[in-house]
Amino acid sequence: MVGQRDMIGGIRVEGYVGQAHGFIDALQGRVIFVIVAGSTRTSTIPGISVAGPNPEATMLTPILDVEYLLAGKPITLNVVPVTPEGLPTPAVITRALVYRLGLPVLVVDAGCSSPPRVPHVALPSRRMGGRIDVEPALPRGVAKQLYMEARLLGATLAHGHDALVVGETIPGGTTVAAAVLEALGYRALGRVSSSSVQNPHGLRGQVVRAALARLSGSEDVFGVVEAVGDPVHVSLAGLAAGAVEAGAKVVLAGGTQMVSVLAILKAVEPKVLDQVAIATTPWIIRDKSSDISGLVHDVAPAVPVIAADFSLSGSKYPGLRTYEEGYVKEGVGAGGSLVLAAVRGMNIEEMVTAIEEEYERIMSLAGAERDRDRS
Repeated sequence: MVGQRDMIGGIRVEGYVGQAHGFIDALQGRVIFVIVAGSTRTSTIPGISVAGPNPEATMLTPILDVEYLLAGKPITLNVVPVTPEGLPTPAVITRALVYRLGLPVLVVDAGCSSPPRVPHVALPSRRMGGRIDVEPALPRGVAKQLYMEARLLGATLAHGHDALVVGETIPGGTTVAAAVLEALGYRALGRVSSSSVQNPHGLRGQVVRAALARLSGSEDVFGVVEAVGDPVHVSLAGLAAGAVEAGAKVVLAGGTQMVSVLAILKAVEPKVLDQVAIATTPWIIRDKSSDISGLVHDVAPAVPVIAADFSLSGSKYPGLRTYEEGYVKEGVGAGGSLVLAAVRGMNIEEMVTAIEEEYERIMSLAGAERDRDRS
């Protein structure tokens, strides 16, 4: 790990501690919670992502995540967002806390494999990402269009808000993030996180090196995204730029893949980074197989990384306690929702109770489905 560490109330800060106070203050004000969803065929490479029952199913995960987040259950497929072992999607954490806090939530489709069946904003140039080891991620010109469209949306959303908390759902996102960072000159391989307990650094390295081999070396940042990126990270960068221009602070709610968003911003509009922070989960901070603090220090050392002082080790449900064993770690804005809950006065016990109540609700849905199947 690189840089400073400190605790501000119930918030742990990594990196530039002095910058963190302004973000914590803003999160106590007028906040909108935004989730940018999209798919990349990179997630279908066996072993790259465990965010689905099989590689092909990962293409639907972002759709099911945002449908559950808004509607309380997936709609496109009649499934419950819990594995057979009882491990829930991180959207359970986000839904439990954001709705308990009464915050508005907006879903943005940057490139889902099909439109989510809940109200959402669809970027006009939305496009599913390609499999970066064998094909371009996006057609020529699309990355900049997504950036500018998301930038306009970010500026619109910022009016009347002190901060935007912006999360993501895109399986395979850390692999793509590593490719973008490496293409932009940063050492990322071996340093990004994974939703799996066993971080697939070897396989990810093979995929990233195959992707980088297709680069000519003359690409600008948007050309890099079109070659080896995805539709979500560039859209997140655009949202942040627009919101900051309109006077709001931006908290990127996610793990190591958010560092690629910082790298895109640094290449396009570096002044934006003064008003950007990353909020992640304590499981990402503690993850010994990745290095979010060091990555942020390399790309944008003035950007603070914040995480709530939180644990699920005391939960009465084994499925929730598995997060403490390194499963999933982050996604769908979970880290941002934990930070929001902490800065708005919820203690650990209150947060765990809220999450357990939501978990109980979806497990009861699972039981109802089993009973229906038997009848």
